[in-house]
Amino acid sequence: MKLLVATPEFAPLASTGGLGNAVAGLTQALLERGHEVTVALPHYPTIDAAPAPGTGSWSRVDADGIEVMVYRDDDAFSRPGLYGPIPGTAYDDNWWRFGRFSLAVADLAGDYDLVHLNDAHVGPVTLLTSTPTVLTLHNAAHAVLGPLVEVVELLGVDPALAEPGAALEWYGEASYLKAGIVSATRVTTVSPTHAKELAEDATSFGLGGLVRSLPSPIVGILNGISASRWDPATDTTLPQAYSPEDLSGRRACRAALLAWTGLADGVIFGNVGRMSAQKGLHLLGPGLDALVDEGVRLVLMGNGEIDEMVDGWVARHPRAVVHVPYDATRSRLVFAGSDAYLMPSAFEPSGLGQLYAMRYGAPPVARLTGGLADCVIDIDEDLARGNGLGFRSFGSATVAKTMRRAMRYREGFPDLWAAMQRRGMTADWSWQARAAEYEKVFTEALAGA
Repeated sequence: MKLLVATPEFAPLASTGGLGNAVAGLTQALLERGHEVTVALPHYPTIDAAPAPGTGSWSRVDADGIEVMVYRDDDAFSRPGLYGPIPGTAYDDNWWRFGRFSLAVADLAGDYDLVHLNDAHVGPVTLLTSTPTVLTLHNAAHAVLGPLVEVVELLGVDPALAEPGAALEWYGEASYLKAGIVSATRVTTVSPTHAKELAEDATSFGLGGLVRSLPSPIVGILNGISASRWDPATDTTLPQAYSPEDLSGRRACRAALLAWTGLADGVIFGNVGRMSAQKGLHLLGPGLDALVDEGVRLVLMGNGEIDEMVDGWVARHPRAVVHVPYDATRSRLVFAGSDAYLMPSAFEPSGLGQLYAMRYGAPPVARLTGGLADCVIDIDEDLARGNGLGFRSFGSATVAKTMRRAMRYREGFPDLWAAMQRRGMTADWSWQARAAEYEKVFTEALAGA
């Protein structure tokens, strides 16, 4: 197939987290499977590309063999950040910025068999092209809302689309998310469990009724990782390589992590990602002092709206908690050196951190929601297949209880712990397996267009 992949993020050119990595991983796998793939991305100031002639023009960038076309729009994208000036914030005119980008993508769409759209930011493309579209929802919590009249004028669409109940209208505003969901030829999301959650009122961000009314159900396909790029047996950034057959190299990685962070020895729980309420890390607060006394050590990498809270933990426990900005190379040491990987997420459509962690031998301690429920198997629920420790109630007491359970198993049952490590390391988390599932959806979209 000749595919156009439209996205607000693409790693390593422009990424705030999982979305950029997921799109890059899937694109590479599709290329390897013989498809012709072009990525369309806004030209953010941080992208090192030959300057396009002016606003409204495209330039090409090679990203590890993938052709990326970046769209220059100085008024919309020559500003700090991708979505807002600092992580976790959003510009008030994102509807205008990404509406203009969607118009540019739609102009390209006719040259391709299918357009794969990623998240609400490019949802309007479904209204602007007759080329079949597949919309993948990475995070349906971000709808991209704007004023109805102005959005209709910007996109140049039929005003009837903004009438109550129509494709663009969402409680009196224009919603790019709704437009994409109801107008795409097919819709997917990034895990089977999250697909079910989006059809249930309590876990759908208000979209349950809309999702249930779709002629074709949302298809859930778990995200993957690059098995060759994420392999502790060949990772040259680590102080010592290791494998499922010989885990001894993890000791050197653990020692290096302690030396870099300056933490006292204990049971190390790592986390790489946004410091946000969505990720559930604030739940650690009420029980943190007791956990630290019992030997918990935290390595938290990333920034977000709860930075001030996390930095307060560091000030109180400088030898037990460390908080550092995201660093791609150092993140690998966090995965390789942590004893366990903490993901107490309020919701997690797919999640990549737990996949990297399992690949590097750090069993997840995770809330079983979304994609976490599709790949983390609690050792107490399935002794033969368990690869981590899971919980379902979103609360501080449950997080602390599960962390203590992890500490007890690691310290008291080393053979059991090693078995969990090996199961996580040897499972097939690769994008190749996921790409085959996307191919099926793309084929259905072409047949149903």
